[in-house]
Parts: sequence; C-alpha cells; structure tokens
Amino acid sequence: MFYNATMTKYEPLDPAEAKRIEKEAVERYLAEKGEGKPKLPPGVLSHIKSIFPFKLFPDELIVKTETITLISRYGPGMQQTRTIHFDDVAQVEADCGPFFGHIHVFPKLRTEAPMLIERLSRKDTLEAENLIEEIIESHHKQHASTY
Repeated sequence: MFYNATMTKYEPLDPAEAKRIEKEAVERYLAEKGEGKPKLPPGVLSHIKSIFPFKLFPDELIVKTETITLISRYGPGMQQTRTIHFDDVAQVEADCGPFFGHIHVFPKLRTEAPMLIERLSRKDTLEAENLIEEIIESHHKQHASTY
C-alpha cells in the first residue's frame, strides 16, 4: 500500500486512466507554454509551404474543407493563385524522394493544367496527399451518381 503525506491511502489507477491524465497534463503544459502545433484558421485543414533555401519564393498549398488553393510565387509581390473545388479534382499524385517531394493535383477537365507544388518535405508531401485523397473520396461518395 502507498500512503501520501496525510497518511491516506492512494487508489491505484488503471492504465487507461493514467494515459488520459498524462495526456491532459501534457496538453495543459503545451497550452501554457504556447508550444505545440500551430493553430490554423477555421476551415483550413492543412497549410504547406515549399522549403525556403531551395525555392527563393516558397509556394503554398492550402487545403480547406471545400477547396484546394495553390499560391505560386514568382518574385517579390508577384504571385499566381489557383483554387479548385474538391468536386473538380480527378486525382492527386505525390512523388517522393528520400528527403523531398512534390504534389500534382489533376482537375477533371483535361484542358486545365495540373496544379504542381515542388520542393516539399517528404512528411508534408505524404500527409497532404493522404488528406486530399480522403476528402476527394468522401466528396465522391456524397455526390455519387445513381446511373
């Protein structure tokens, strides 16, 4: 038996309860320190940037609940913004090397050029591809044709 300073008996914790208490304590600590994952604005699921030294003006890929936005930067104050709705996306491809990768987003209309963001970290590339594929699948299931 274990006793605390006032000589009252400690109650044993089951492993699930101990994990829950530990998780809450870590979350409280990170909230106080202001550390942890950066907070994204409401409606934004993912915000990914190209790696800076390899691209002087980093591109950005923003995945929202209904759309994908690609911001391509060409110079100071020069950028092109393309937005595509998930219903208009045919497929997503991610190519990865040992350290870096890039993502292609192909629209259903083959007359449009695919969206391409290069020089992403391998982790960001794979996470973005999985997120976009899951959203596309859920949109296709919701809007499936009955023909």
